[in-house]
Amino acid sequence: MSTDKFALRRELRRARARLTPGYRHAAARAVARHAARLTGSGRRIGAYLAAGTELDLEPLMSAALFRGAELYLPVIPNRARRLWFSRLGPDPDGWYVNPRYRITEYNGPVLRAEKLDVLLVPLVGVDADGYRLGQGGGFYDATLAFRRRHGHGPLVIGVAFECQRVAAVPREPWDMPLDALLTERGLFRFGQRQPSSHVSPTPEQARR
Repeated sequence: MSTDKFALRRELRRARARLTPGYRHAAARAVARHAARLTGSGRRIGAYLAAGTELDLEPLMSAALFRGAELYLPVIPNRARRLWFSRLGPDPDGWYVNPRYRITEYNGPVLRAEKLDVLLVPLVGVDADGYRLGQGGGFYDATLAFRRRHGHGPLVIGVAFECQRVAAVPREPWDMPLDALLTERGLFRFGQRQPSSHVSPTPEQARR
């Protein structure tokens, strides 16, 4: 496995792209089950809309809304890189496409990451110590910089397929590890060897 960021991103994206549609569907449902304890009534959950071959959070988000959680989706500002998070509401006309980045966002009440209870973060790769390899835009690094100063805020959980886990990712001085990782195998808190829950989609399930 490469230690160069660009090469490592390429390798991991290829591995993710090789997963079958059946496996992806089973993995998304498994992740929703594993996240159930995090998404109770009244909790503020920061999530994201999957892009490309990222793990789909739609089953998790649907289950969270059913349990009474508040869901917030990232909004990229016109300037700077610190994200806002917009509360998802029932208005079907609230959706729009960010003209600069061509991603879908929702027009709702906004808050900063500091006010969330749980923040689910996309990633390309993650290592055994919880360090994340992102897309390279630096948005989540800027958004979570307050943790270096204050040490408080939401539980920050990376979301990925198992194939995105590596022994080590290249690190920068400003990088901060995730609190936990959510995959199709379970919820892993860094520092623990075993997942908090373990219900994997079998190869047979993945082919259905």
